[in-house]
Amino acid sequence: MKQKFSLICIVMMTFLLTPLLSTYGISYGLGESFDGIDNYESLYENSSFTDIKTHFARKPIIKMSALSVLRGMGNHKFYPNHKLTKEQAVVFIVRLLGLEDESQIVGEKLTKEMDTGAYRFKSPQDDWLEGYLKVAQSKSIITREEVKKIVELSDEQKDKIEEKLAKKMLVYDQNRNLTDEQIENIEKSIRKNLERSYTWGQAANREEIALWVGRMLQITPINGEPQQRIYTMKDWKSMKTADIPIIEAILQKGIMTKNSKGYFSPKATVTRGQMAAILDKASEEILKKRGYKTLSGTVEEIENYVTSEQDMITRDLYGVENRIITINNDDGSYTEITAKKSSINDLNKGFSVYKYGILGLPKDIQVDDYVKYFINAEGKIVFVEVE
Repeated sequence: MKQKFSLICIVMMTFLLTPLLSTYGISYGLGESFDGIDNYESLYENSSFTDIKTHFARKPIIKMSALSVLRGMGNHKFYPNHKLTKEQAVVFIVRLLGLEDESQIVGEKLTKEMDTGAYRFKSPQDDWLEGYLKVAQSKSIITREEVKKIVELSDEQKDKIEEKLAKKMLVYDQNRNLTDEQIENIEKSIRKNLERSYTWGQAANREEIALWVGRMLQITPINGEPQQRIYTMKDWKSMKTADIPIIEAILQKGIMTKNSKGYFSPKATVTRGQMAAILDKASEEILKKRGYKTLSGTVEEIENYVTSEQDMITRDLYGVENRIITINNDDGSYTEITAKKSSINDLNKGFSVYKYGILGLPKDIQVDDYVKYFINAEGKIVFVEVE
């Protein structure tokens, strides 16, 4: 009788404590719990573009930016209608593969500092670019033959470069504070920048993008009888024979398509907004390979409360605003996702939210919202779509 009474007490205590324990991150029967990322506010700011409000690719631009694939051009501008350069295309693809850190390290190792006096002719992005290109080649995104063709300059281009270089050097040649070595280094730096404007700085075309994205996906080329979609393009005969199997696979996946007049336009340029849409369509497969998990469901409950948490460095206690969002997933499971607001960076965690065409934060999620949320390989919520 005594044992039976003890068992009843344990059951009752568990029943009474479960809501309290769940509130403080100990989940019973709710499935998994996930926190946000600690740099979410910076990511939110970097994804807040003022020139995409009416653009057709607004959602892909925001989503790919929130996933650290795309970045703007400064001053909260993305310039979605600007032509996508070859170097931008390579950088975006490498970032989607999750290889930005590797590319930057490679680029830093390849960097050769030159004494150019008080003048600077490149940014960190210029140094890293060499790393992106090297990594893209190592991953077979771009071939050696393609690189050779891109960097090859015509005699006319060489003449233009020398003409522009001579004009730019007039200012530095007259500066008596510069040594001969510095003048020589300045000339090399300017020439390199001019050459880049005629090579990797040129606009990427649709055929190139189809090939590079196809290789990023490690897509299986389609030959023979299944090769049908390409022949619905009025200009398929203008494509390179060797490129057609990959383009066919890209078309069948719906990553790219023909225009309203029935043309693929292989040599047409691609805008930055169009590239965002292409990468968005290709991203699900790549993110899955990178260890991302995507779930969808309806928000059933939201709890807001304040806790006191300790800074691991100073050991001081700080107030933290917690927002616990309980989601009933489509598969019948439940998930809790947690956002924390604090003046201390290490205690501040959250994620970007796309809701009704607007970029927002965890506070914008409400009960009954249907959400799709992205969990990275480290088990952190990175991005939430309200659909």
